[in-house]
Amino acid sequence: SSQQASKSSINPEAKTMAESNPSIPTRLVIVAGTYDGVLAGWDTVEHVREQDKNDIELKLLRRNDGRYLKLSFAMSAHEGSVRCLDIASAGASPSNSGDSGKKVKKRQRNQDDGPEAPPEPGALLSGGFDETINVFNLQKHCQAGELKTPNDLGSPLCCSFAPPCSSSSGPPTHALIGTTSGKIVLYKKRDWSVQHVLAGHDEGGVQCLAVHPTGKMALTGGRDGKVCLWDLMKGRLAFVYKIPSRSKIRKETVNDIVWCDDGTRYAFCYGSKITARDVASGEDLLDVEMPSRVNQIAFIGGPEGMFLAAGCDDGGLPVLEVGQLEEEEDANTRRAIMAIEPVDKIVAGDDRLKCIRSVEGGSGFLVVTANSGGIVSLMDLEGAARMMLSGPDGNDEESESKDSGSDDESSESDIDSDEEVEAAVEILESVRLGSGARITDISVWSYGENEVIDDIEDEEEEQEEEEEIEEVEEEDEPPARNTDKGKKFNNSPPQIELDAAAVEKARKLVGQAKKKQRKQKKKKAA
Repeated sequence: SSQQASKSSINPEAKTMAESNPSIPTRLVIVAGTYDGVLAGWDTVEHVREQDKNDIELKLLRRNDGRYLKLSFAMSAHEGSVRCLDIASAGASPSNSGDSGKKVKKRQRNQDDGPEAPPEPGALLSGGFDETINVFNLQKHCQAGELKTPNDLGSPLCCSFAPPCSSSSGPPTHALIGTTSGKIVLYKKRDWSVQHVLAGHDEGGVQCLAVHPTGKMALTGGRDGKVCLWDLMKGRLAFVYKIPSRSKIRKETVNDIVWCDDGTRYAFCYGSKITARDVASGEDLLDVEMPSRVNQIAFIGGPEGMFLAAGCDDGGLPVLEVGQLEEEEDANTRRAIMAIEPVDKIVAGDDRLKCIRSVEGGSGFLVVTANSGGIVSLMDLEGAARMMLSGPDGNDEESESKDSGSDDESSESDIDSDEEVEAAVEILESVRLGSGARITDISVWSYGENEVIDDIEDEEEEQEEEEEIEEVEEEDEPPARNTDKGKKFNNSPPQIELDAAAVEKARKLVGQAKKKQRKQKKKKAA
């Protein structure tokens, strides 16, 4: 399965789509594993090897057709089914782990001299039923190594890099593997040596795990009905929560567990129930039961609010708001919405939503789903969130204020706006993994160039605001008032008169500063 390094070029159609729709990331990588041990990947960057440039069959197979996502690779990775997947950024690539100190320092100097390069996907970790853990290099599209789980620990069931790829804590330094024996293996990514073997779950196995954005702790869920919190710095068990079993014979199985982006909240699902909790207080922010089994969950949202999206056995995709009802809020306020309705049949079959993962670097409301029929979809759930945030009449405060000041609008435009609000989900792209391929797990890596640009622009605007405010404060008071040419900037003495252009510019700067302060307050409050 090893291949030579490939040259990559930006897909023009994908770049155009990302530029025209800032809610989607600039680059998105999706990898799916199947029951047959096959790995397939889609990317917004086209990879072409030198020897394959003139291959007509490959050109037909990989023809673009104006798609945002394009098949990047497909290969057989395991003899049994693929149990777990995770993608790390390029800093965690195993191909760099063997470099000498001089090479690393030289590479760092070259990066420091030029402009900062955008991040790229590095290592892909896959665990299979054959008790092997494969490491692939997504930059060169080749296998970088293969590991066997330690003796008597069984097959890997879940895996994650630490810190995770979505974290801002730097490149991963470790990798965690949960096994069927109930133990968790902590590997050093530098040489893939075993640092710790953590025991806390019964022999039922570790079903899922999630590493905190800081990389200092992790949560695991098992088939023994336990949710365990691990201190990765000390390599020990910190806390155990036992889910009350509804059956005396069988314990609950935790199907999935996730952290939110800032690590202040976490959520887990078992059976048909979803629970979300606040880390600081330990209180339940959400505890609901769905009509069918919940397979996976994902946090979505932004400054307006935080939500959970779930993939269910009946093909439904509910979106639930994570939080508590405030005293002044109406008790009838909608806190959940079914973005995709369940299928109207006894067995969902191929329509069953097997996987759901959140997408970083976009609007915050994007998810990637995979059903049992092998269809992988990129969805935007912002419509569902807006519907929950809107008032009883379906309009939020901003839309109500706009509607009150625009009495001359036609009824047709009102109908169109209502139709847009009612769209709970928008499927941006869908790809299919062959016919009859059953997906077991997916992993998502993404990068949003728009976020970096926005941060730079915000810093520049903040500097301009400070300069403009200093200039306004240093200006002398004009000798005489001229109401025809200027307007009052401040009603309290001393009164300063400015020309209309300066006043308008100052107002814009102040407005931008207030907006930034409100955003910062919302982030701190969240």
